[in-house]
Amino acid sequence: MNAETDALLKRIEELEAQLDKARLWQAADGADDTPAYIQEMEGRFRAIADTAPVLIWLAGPDKLCFFFNKGWLDFTGRTIEEELGNGWMEGVHPDDLERCLAIYTSHFEERKEFSIDYRLRRHDGQYRWISDKGVPRYTITGTFIGYVGGCMDIHDQITFSEQLERMVEERTRQLKHSEQFLQSVLNTASNSIASYEAMRNEVGKIMDFRIVYSNEEQFSKIARDGGSIVGRTCREVYPGIFRNGVFEKLVRCVETGQSDSYQIDVRRDGELFWFEASIEKLEDSVTVTARNISEELKSDLKLKDLNRQLKIQNSLFKHSEENANIGSYAWNVETNELECSDNLYRLIGHQPQEFAPSFGQFLSFLHADDRHQAIRDGIRAYETKVIIQNTYRVITRNGEIRHFRLSGNFIREGDNHLMIGALQDVTKDIELTDALHKKNLELRRNNEELASFSYVASHDLQEPLRKIRAFSSRIMEKEAHHFSENTKDYFLRIITASARMQNLIEALLSYSGTSGVNFKFVEVDLNSILDEVKSDLEELILEKNAVVEVQKLPVLPVIPVQFHQLMQNLIGNGIKYSNPERQPVVRVTSTIVEEKDGQGPLCRINVTDNGIGFDQRYENRIFDLFQRLHGKNEYEGTGIGLAICKKIVQNHHGYITAEGTPGVGSVFHVFIPVTASQ
Repeated sequence: MNAETDALLKRIEELEAQLDKARLWQAADGADDTPAYIQEMEGRFRAIADTAPVLIWLAGPDKLCFFFNKGWLDFTGRTIEEELGNGWMEGVHPDDLERCLAIYTSHFEERKEFSIDYRLRRHDGQYRWISDKGVPRYTITGTFIGYVGGCMDIHDQITFSEQLERMVEERTRQLKHSEQFLQSVLNTASNSIASYEAMRNEVGKIMDFRIVYSNEEQFSKIARDGGSIVGRTCREVYPGIFRNGVFEKLVRCVETGQSDSYQIDVRRDGELFWFEASIEKLEDSVTVTARNISEELKSDLKLKDLNRQLKIQNSLFKHSEENANIGSYAWNVETNELECSDNLYRLIGHQPQEFAPSFGQFLSFLHADDRHQAIRDGIRAYETKVIIQNTYRVITRNGEIRHFRLSGNFIREGDNHLMIGALQDVTKDIELTDALHKKNLELRRNNEELASFSYVASHDLQEPLRKIRAFSSRIMEKEAHHFSENTKDYFLRIITASARMQNLIEALLSYSGTSGVNFKFVEVDLNSILDEVKSDLEELILEKNAVVEVQKLPVLPVIPVQFHQLMQNLIGNGIKYSNPERQPVVRVTSTIVEEKDGQGPLCRINVTDNGIGFDQRYENRIFDLFQRLHGKNEYEGTGIGLAICKKIVQNHHGYITAEGTPGVGSVFHVFIPVTASQ
C-alpha cells in the first residue's frame, strides 16, 4: 500500500468527519441549510470514492460492510447488494479466507489498523493478489463507528517478484556451477596456480607467506604423506625460495604492486624440472602462476640440435644413428628403389653399402616366422599408403636374433610416392619387457605366499581369543558374586566381543578362501542383527549424539556375520560422516521390489543419513578399494569399508547402489534376494 492510497483513506476520513459534524449541527440547532450541506458532502464522498484508483470499502462497528466503491464493484463484477454484509467473502480465495478473517476479526476487536495480502476473484474469474489496508473510524466525539479500507491490485508485482526470485535462484545456481567449474578447471589445469597471503611481524615487515590456495598438491611431499599444504607457510613447504631470490620477488610485488616473473629449476624425486612463473598482487596477497617448461626447453634443445646437425657433415648424422641404434631408409614405391643409411647395414651385421638394398633382400634377413606378417604389412601399406608400425625379428650375419621396430610415413615428391622411415633396434626394450613380465609373475607368487601367510596368521589369532573367552567365563562363574554390577557388565561385554571377533575371523578366513562361494545362508530376523549393530556402535552413537531409527525388517536368508558387518559399515559411515551443524540421524527401512529381469522379488534395504553427502558422479568410485572423497585429516577411515560392503552384497547374490547430495545426505540401497533359491 503506497502513500497515495494512505492519503486517499485520510481524505475519506476527513470527509466522514465533516459529515459527522454536519449531522451533529443538524441535531443541535436544526439549521435549514444543513441537509443540503450533508447531501453535498455525501456526494463529494462518493465521487472521491468512486473515482479513486483503489478499491474502497466501509464497515460498521458490527464488522459488516455497508459500502463498496465503484472500483471494487467493477473489479469483482458484482452488485453492491451481493457484496454488502459478509457477501464480499465469497470472492476471497478459499485458501486465504481463514487467514484473512482471522486478521480482520482480531484487529477489528482491538481497533487496530491492519494490512493483509490475499487473493480476490476478479470479474473474469481470475484470482488476483490485492493488498488491503483497514483503518479504524471514529466520530469527532471519539465513538468507534467501524473501518474504512483501501485495496490495491498487487498481482503483477507479486508475479514479477516471484519471477525475479526464480531468476535470482537460477543465477545463483549458475554462479555456483561456474564457481565449481572454475575450481575444477583450476584443479585440473596443467599450470600450477597458488595464492600466498603475506605474514608480517609486529612492525609490518613481511617475514613469510601463508599458502591460501594451491592446485599443486600432487607435487608436494607433505600431500603425498597424507597432509595438505594449504594453511602452511612457504618456509615449511618451499624453503628453497628463501635461497634463490623468489621470496624477495614476492615481497617486492606485494609492496610495490608491480607484477614480476622468473624462471627456476626444481629437483623433485631426483628429476630436474624447469618452471616459468608470473606474480600478480591481490590485496595483501600474491597469486603465482607457474608453468612447467621442461618439455619446451627439451624441445628447444632438440630443435637446436637438429639445426646444428643440418649444418654439419653427413658423417655426424650417421654417428647419431649409431648412438640411437637407428637405421633410416627411403623407398620409392613407383620405381621400387630403396636407399638405406650406413647404420642400417651395421645393425644387421653388414658393412655399409655391402649389397644393393631391396624389399626382397630385407625379407631374406627376417625370421622365417615373421616373413608372412611383413609381406601382409607391406602389401597393405602399398595399397593404403599408411605404414603399420610393427616389430620384426631379424637374423644378423653372425646368427644373432635382434628385434627391430619399423616406422615411417608416406610423402609425395612430384609423381612419386616415397616411404621414409626408420628401423630401430628395440631388443633391449623387449628384453626389459620380458624381464618385467617375469618380475610380475614372481610378484604374483609372492602375493599368493603373503595371502597364505595372512591366512595362517589370522587362523592363529583364534587361540588367544578362545583363552580370553574361556578365562573370562571361568571368572564370571566362580567370582561373579564378588563383582559389582559394572564389573559383571564389563566381563559380559568382553565375552560377547570376543565371541563376535572370533566369528568375524572365521568369516574372514572363509571369505579369503572361497570368495563367498561356500558361506552358509541362514534364515535370520534382521532386526536382531540390527540390535547387535547398534550395541557395537553404542560408543560412537553416544559420542556423536546420533539417532539410529530402524523400521521393522523381514526375515531373510543371509550370512549373519557378513550382514552384521555390512550394516555396521553403512550405519557407522552415516554417523562418522555427519554434518557438524546438525544431529546425525540414520534411518534403516526396507521394502520388497520386483527384479527388472523377472528373476524374483528382492528386498531393498535403505540406509539413509543426513550427513555430508557426496557428488553423484562419484557413485561408482566410492565402492572401489582405498577410494576416499575426503581428506584424511577431515574424516577417519581407510577407504575400504564400502568396498567390503559391495563384496558382501555380491556374496549375497545382490547389488548395492548409492545416491548422494552434497551437504544434504546419502542413501544406500542394498538389494538381496528374498529366498535362498535365488
